[in-house]
Amino acid sequence: MDYAEPNVAYARRVRPSLRIEQGDMRTVRLGRTFDVITSFGNAFSYALTDDDLAQTVETFAAHAHGGTLLIVDTLNARCYLEGDGFRERIEGMVDTPTFKATSVSLHSLDRATRLLSRTRRWHIPGRPDVEDFAEYRLLYPDELRGWLEHRGFRVVGMYDNRRFETTRLSGAVTGQPDVGGMRGRKLYAFAVRS
Repeated sequence: MDYAEPNVAYARRVRPSLRIEQGDMRTVRLGRTFDVITSFGNAFSYALTDDDLAQTVETFAAHAHGGTLLIVDTLNARCYLEGDGFRERIEGMVDTPTFKATSVSLHSLDRATRLLSRTRRWHIPGRPDVEDFAEYRLLYPDELRGWLEHRGFRVVGMYDNRRFETTRLSGAVTGQPDVGGMRGRKLYAFAVRS
């Protein structure tokens, strides 16, 4: 399920055997439950308000039965607000045998609302530059746990690194580059529906 029609069209084209739905994570109802529900790519961070968060977690609950595993990644407020995660400018690069591009992301941070805004400009050789804009809600680890537990999920693991090693969830920015340049800025939550 994805909100953006171009993403849905692409997924249907490359994976025609899968059922791909377009919808809003706050309100979509697929009429069934699943053994595993995932929310990756900072999707949960697009829930900008408490109402958005409540509705999104309600969607997770509506599609879960006892024992359903929920895996969510989101941006870690501790990293951005208490640590050294906020960067006003981040340069990125994609370099594969079939595609090359560079990007420059400019960020602003509203500490009161915990909203991170990003304007990113992509340069793809031989094409006009492309710009995109996104806003993200930053969540504290305990806040994420509270939203999930309120709707009947038991958090069985929460990590701020892709190795899923236990830490203090501070979101310490690592020196090693990773895909997307997040370097520890995320939270990964694993929860089971009671």
